[in-house]
Amino acid sequence: MPSVTPMNLKERHQPKNVNAIHKKQFGLQDKIALTITASIGTMYAVYFFALFIAGWMLWQTYLTSTPFDPYPFIFLLFLGNIIQLLLMPLILVSQNIQGRHAEIRAEEEFKTTASIYKDIEHILVRLEEQDEATRKQTKLLEELISQK
Repeated sequence: MPSVTPMNLKERHQPKNVNAIHKKQFGLQDKIALTITASIGTMYAVYFFALFIAGWMLWQTYLTSTPFDPYPFIFLLFLGNIIQLLLMPLILVSQNIQGRHAEIRAEEEFKTTASIYKDIEHILVRLEEQDEATRKQTKLLEELISQK
C-alpha cells in the first residue's frame, strides 16, 4: 500500500475567472471591435438594415420624381458591398478574440480537471487504506468473538 501524504491545499490548482483574465488582455482595438460586433450581431441591426433597404427602394421608386438611384438600385448595392467589406474583417477579429477566450477557458478547464483527478486519486487511496483498516479490525473482532 503506498503511503499517502496529506493534501497540501496551497499547492492545489485554484480555479481562476477566465472571463476576467480575458478582459484584461483587451486593447482599445479589441474593445472597439467587440462593441461594434455586439451591436451589429443583433436582430435590431437586421431590422434596421431591412428597413433601410426597403425605405431606400420605396424612396427611389415611388417617393421621388427624379430618382438618382433607379431600379436596379446600383448605388444601394454599392453601399451594401462597402458595409460587407467592412464587416468581414470585423467578424474575423471578433472570432480571433473569441478563439483566445476559448483557449484560456480550455487551459483553465484542463488545470482544474487535473487538480480534481489528483484529489479523487488521493481520496481513493485514503478509502482503500480505511477499507484495509476496517477489514483488519473486523478480523480481530471476529477472532475475539470466536475465542469466547
